[in-house]
Amino acid sequence: MKTWSLSTRIIVLSGNWVIAALVVTALLLVYFYRDHVTEHYDEHVNMHLEELIGAGRFDSAGKFTLAFLPSDPRYDELLSGWYWEVRQSGVTLMRSPSLGSHALDIGTIEPAKHKTVYDTVGPGGQEIRLHIIKIETDATNEPLVYLTSAPRADYKDDVANYSNHIVSSFVLLGIGLLVSVIMQVGIALKPLKAIGGEISEVREGKRLKLSTNYPSDVQPLTNELNNLLDHNVVLLKRARNQLGDLAHSVKNPLSVIINEAQNMKPDRRDLILKQTSDISGNIDHYLSRARMFGGENILGARSKVKKVVDDLVFTMQRLHQQRDLEFDSSNLQECSFRGEAQDLEEMLGNLIDNACKWAQKRVVIRCGTSSGRLLLTVADDGPGIPEKMIQDVKRRGHKLDESKPGHGQGLGIVNDIAKLYGGTMTLSRSSMGGLRAELNLPAA
Repeated sequence: MKTWSLSTRIIVLSGNWVIAALVVTALLLVYFYRDHVTEHYDEHVNMHLEELIGAGRFDSAGKFTLAFLPSDPRYDELLSGWYWEVRQSGVTLMRSPSLGSHALDIGTIEPAKHKTVYDTVGPGGQEIRLHIIKIETDATNEPLVYLTSAPRADYKDDVANYSNHIVSSFVLLGIGLLVSVIMQVGIALKPLKAIGGEISEVREGKRLKLSTNYPSDVQPLTNELNNLLDHNVVLLKRARNQLGDLAHSVKNPLSVIINEAQNMKPDRRDLILKQTSDISGNIDHYLSRARMFGGENILGARSKVKKVVDDLVFTMQRLHQQRDLEFDSSNLQECSFRGEAQDLEEMLGNLIDNACKWAQKRVVIRCGTSSGRLLLTVADDGPGIPEKMIQDVKRRGHKLDESKPGHGQGLGIVNDIAKLYGGTMTLSRSSMGGLRAELNLPAA
């Protein structure tokens, strides 16, 4: 049950209680109805018993007679289960035609002045309910014993018929109650399902916050989640600002050292310039990693690819205007990255800048989506990279051509950022002959 959903738990528990309540109620109703029917039959038989007692008398010759016979016609039907008998000193004085030549067996029951009722077996093995009472007569005659009975099958069939109706009714009632429970659970948990859907939209970057129009007992949850999202944004901005301040405070002294080193002797100058270059590269490396760890899988992060690419293309056209490169970045409108625009800009910026350095004339940028993944490609018509060197250029600090500007950090940074988002960077030869870099990233 630990893995069951909340709605399943409520439905199962409510269903069990509904079934248990209906079963107990049905048993009680059948029990009470059986008592009622038994009492009703006993009153009916007792009425005939009193009728017999009222009609019984002795004539002048001392012979027992009945002034009138019980009116119920079932006493005339042979072995009907409806019997009466009058005895004196163990001898049957009169009996109902329904008994024929049979007599009622009272076994070891001792007749008393108070009526005795018990279940027994009558003629033909039929179950009957027997009433017995002893009536004192005058001093000259022995007491009379009156016996009347009714078949148990009559009221047992009545109870069975009632039980069938109860079971059928309660089954329908149970189904109706279970359906209502399912509907109520669905309606009651609808706000929670809506919150789950909105959280997914926040995670995918389709919305920034949860709605505020939920029921009063659910709204505090959404308010706390919205506060958490706001807090997350504040912390991220604060961390990024501090990283920017750190980068600025370190870069400026490095620039001063590099400028001063230009005036030193060649041997010492080359050593200092190499070390400062390594320091600068390491600063870029670790600051970018710290920034990426703060930004990976941020809730609500969603970035349009076209906007980032358009800004980068505009910048690259200015940086490489002397080369008159052609940029092809069509069909980017529908692509979105589930992450921060700054990270997407970092990755594409490095790839496009690298393509611009090596391209002869043309740089092509394409995007597409498949199974929730974003596929971004940057290709150029340059000389490309030999297959055996593709893995090397992914490592930070490895430059394919020292004549080109840069520190060899670009592709390594792209690879690291892609991995932090659960993506990959793949390098291959493009159809134009140059390098084709493909990013596989989460789509929004």
